Amino acid sequence: MIIVKPKINTIVSIGIFITICLCLSGYMLLSVFESDTVIWYQYAIVVVLGPLALGLMAKTMLGYKRVKIGKNKISIHFPLRFKKSVFSIKDIRHWTEQIVKTAGGTFKELVVLFENGKKLTLSLQEHTNYLETVKYLKSKCGRKFMENK
Repeated sequence: MIIVKPKINTIVSIGIFITICLCLSGYMLLSVFESDTVIWYQYAIVVVLGPLALGLMAKTMLGYKRVKIGKNKISIHFPLRFKKSVFSIKDIRHWTEQIVKTAGGTFKELVVLFENGKKLTLSLQEHTNYLETVKYLKSKCGRKFMENK
């Protein structure tokens, strides 16, 4: 059984960025309320960084997923949404692996489209057991692979 989940480094780096944004926004909001003179950039920091951090935090928490692959089934579990979906390998309409060459290396992303329109997206840099997942899909449903055009 292959278990795919976000890498710890990804979660930690996003968490550090969110913490810095929230602390800076909170500090500026506190200085706006306590100060007699307010500078324009204090408002800008509060208005930009606060919603940015909260939106990123919500997206990260609600998008956290664990995928179990094996026994001709793909199980997608969203723990914070209390939602679980189980698909058979036969339910896959097609899948692709997108490869983009960047200055820092190669970005690989696996996109699996199911018959009911649901989509599973995994990337090499952000998820564990990516290569095992691609190998499993090639062995079980290699004919459903679509080349990138």
